[in-house]
Amino acid sequence: MAQKRSAKLDPRLAATAALVRPDAIFADIGCDHGYLAIELMRRGAVRGYACDINPGPLASAQKNIEQAGFSAQIQTVLTDGLQGLEQYPITDVTIAGIGGEVITDILKQAAFLKKPGIRLILQPQSREHILRSFLFENGFPIFYEQALRSGRYTYVVFAAEYTGECRKLSLLESYCGMLPEQHTAESKEKLLRTAGFIKDIAEGLSHRGNAEEAAQLLTVYQQILTITDNLLNN
Repeated sequence: MAQKRSAKLDPRLAATAALVRPDAIFADIGCDHGYLAIELMRRGAVRGYACDINPGPLASAQKNIEQAGFSAQIQTVLTDGLQGLEQYPITDVTIAGIGGEVITDILKQAAFLKKPGIRLILQPQSREHILRSFLFENGFPIFYEQALRSGRYTYVVFAAEYTGECRKLSLLESYCGMLPEQHTAESKEKLLRTAGFIKDIAEGLSHRGNAEEAAQLLTVYQQILTITDNLLNN
């Protein structure tokens, strides 16, 4: 029997793995080389589905899964996002390393997620404000969020579950999430990067004559600067 080796995960994937529940039946969407799926089995998952839209990475994942000794527990699935996975008894869904807009599109096409008990663990690479807004407006409130540093950049990972309670976020809430509540250097760094992103968007809108929208974003920019001034001082 092949030795069950631990997968080496970067901080983003390690934080994602930590939010998957013990005894989960997971679906890892965009599994790439399968390292996250392998680690989830090592941590006690019951079964998993390593999914990718591209045959090349999926073949690599299959090879790594076999070498790690988990080919009986992890099934590789060639699919676009979550399409076709409604037939499986999935409890936890992980989507990491792609943009917030793309994750949002994947979730929009997976109506079967709208039932209590399925946990979404999401790690967007960018535009997390779009994903936050979608989740809350469609009954998936975020109950956990963490900022973390991986390499040169800071990212967020968050977890959400369907409750059916829908709420429209303010601009500030969509851009900041739960980060203002966390007095960490990573949260402050992520918020400052977000503020810079917002300022760039506002300047572009202003140049194109969208003064009202630009002013709204600049207000959020100033609010975030005020938040970051207080984050590590209280």
